[in-house]
Amino acid sequence: MSVPVSRVTVLALLIAACDSTAATVDATPGSGDASTAPDAAVPDCTAATTHLAKAVCAADGFLATLSTSERAAVNLAFTDSADRTRWSNLPGVTRAGVAMGALGDASQAAALALMQTVLSSDGSADLEGVRAADDYLASLGGGGGGGGGAYGAANYSIAVFGTPSESGDWAVTFGGHHMAWNITYHGGVGYPTPNHLGVEPKAAFTIDGATYQPMAGEGDALAGVFGALSSTELASAYLAGQTFSDVLIGPVEYGTGSAAAAQAKFPVGANRKGVLVSSLSADQQALVTSAIAEWVSDYDPAIASDLLAAYTSSAAYADTYVAWAGTPAAGVDVDVSGTYMRIDGPRVWIEVACQSGVVVQGATHYHGIYRDKALDYSGTL
Repeated sequence: MSVPVSRVTVLALLIAACDSTAATVDATPGSGDASTAPDAAVPDCTAATTHLAKAVCAADGFLATLSTSERAAVNLAFTDSADRTRWSNLPGVTRAGVAMGALGDASQAAALALMQTVLSSDGSADLEGVRAADDYLASLGGGGGGGGGAYGAANYSIAVFGTPSESGDWAVTFGGHHMAWNITYHGGVGYPTPNHLGVEPKAAFTIDGATYQPMAGEGDALAGVFGALSSTELASAYLAGQTFSDVLIGPVEYGTGSAAAAQAKFPVGANRKGVLVSSLSADQQALVTSAIAEWVSDYDPAIASDLLAAYTSSAAYADTYVAWAGTPAAGVDVDVSGTYMRIDGPRVWIEVACQSGVVVQGATHYHGIYRDKALDYSGTL
């Protein structure tokens, strides 16, 4: 079984793959069986100029590194709705596609190159950091928590649904413990939700000589929104009588093939609580915008820009609430277990819950979710 490859290896292999037209990758997948040698050529992506062209080329390049059997397990039908919803916040849970550690180095590098194409540099840093955190938990003797499986970056899985195309429907999913990237391309437009991220520990940690602190931006920006509220506004934003041990709308649709379970949990009408963003000052609204951007801007600007504009427009802010729960005496303190923060717009839904550590005792860690009420899975489930 191969170990996850480094960012340097990813770049080196990506450059090599694009150095000539239709250059065949010389790589042996994880099993080492000659019958699993790649049977397709990696395309030359140097001519790709748009995000869609780059994403399609990177997806084709990844699939080309796979053996016939690997490709059958990774490249699933777009109509396979059950597998498209098979994501979770837990380790040791069945996910669509193939685990990174079961792939050869060239395939791992191509998989990460695909994700780096779809994500922004910030999103790629979160992907790398959350996987590093799982290796860190394993190094501390973590055995997998609630899911019963081992921690570690090698356990994160990737799948490609449908035939990558600049105009057709296809999707890429990448996830494991504390991570679910679900990017759907529908009619030439990329849709990035649902997107789950979590991290333990939430403080900076060092492993293999590198230091990481994924989700620091997401946590700090959301806490900053509530830190800027007056005592009256903070009291109005408090979700009285509600407690949250986790995010409200996590992987509730796991394996169902439908977004209905998630849709049913969004608060509606009088159940939508908090402080309206439109009632806040310009400076306070700017902090809300920054908090939303921490999630949306994890994706390539071709995906993120229109969404961010829609979520943060004056019309959207007239129907967007910020709310929190936890210990009133502590206030919005991310170091206190049970502290919960959210942004609830007409479309955007962002939650961060602070939980007690599972492996790293005596400290909280983050669970987060970003959803689009109208366009999770591009609205095709």
